[in-house]
Amino acid sequence: MCLSYFTIMLEIQCPHCDKNIELEDGISGKFDCPYCHNEFIWGNSVKTKQISNHHTNHHEPMPLGFKILFGMIVGLILLVIFGYLFLLMIFDGVWS
Repeated sequence: MCLSYFTIMLEIQCPHCDKNIELEDGISGKFDCPYCHNEFIWGNSVKTKQISNHHTNHHEPMPLGFKILFGMIVGLILLVIFGYLFLLMIFDGVWS
């Protein structure tokens, strides 16, 4: 039997730059914003546990260059597959 542990995250806004930051539910303390690097204090209930600010989680969007590169790779793969199917369809009767 396999048990898995799910962490409940909540999303707050940095009081300095208003960017969204994910924090584990039930934590409190001083944190550094990963975007503007300003310090803020967060406490969401009486039953909180203190953690360091290294547990903050933020998601940055993928850079445009990577999006273009991955799009080109997917496009080339599709071109090869459909090109192969097209040639197979055209030359199917030649070698039969």
